[in-house]
Amino acid sequence: MQDKARFFAYSTWVVMISLAIMIFSNQFLYLVSEPGWLGLAVLLGFGLIYLNLAYSAVKRFIRKVPAPTQAHYVLGLFIFIPPISWILFVRESFTSNEILLLAVLALACGLGVFYGNRAGIRARYEYIQKLKEYQKEQE
Repeated sequence: MQDKARFFAYSTWVVMISLAIMIFSNQFLYLVSEPGWLGLAVLLGFGLIYLNLAYSAVKRFIRKVPAPTQAHYVLGLFIFIPPISWILFVRESFTSNEILLLAVLALACGLGVFYGNRAGIRARYEYIQKLKEYQKEQE
């Protein structure tokens, strides 16, 4: 890994934001077990929040990586660690609804990492092109 300090910075802010989301949304976790559209809406909401977090963090990280790397998978894991630890260790009951929530969060983090990597590669290509144009203008 070529830029360990940058990866450390990204991993710490990702863990802190993920943990903050879990702490502030803990009061809504019981709604996942509600039958009907309310439970599905809350489940979808949690999934979309973590999908967006993983997508934006990985896209931002990959954009300025000097060489292709696989560190974005570890970043996605760091996003998933706070909610899984919160649900497993802090919540009193562990039912099938929590398993469903963890599955949705894992899927959301995985999709966010996958599509964030693709978007980050495109953004890195555009960044390099703009950097080359800027260097040509400076000469």
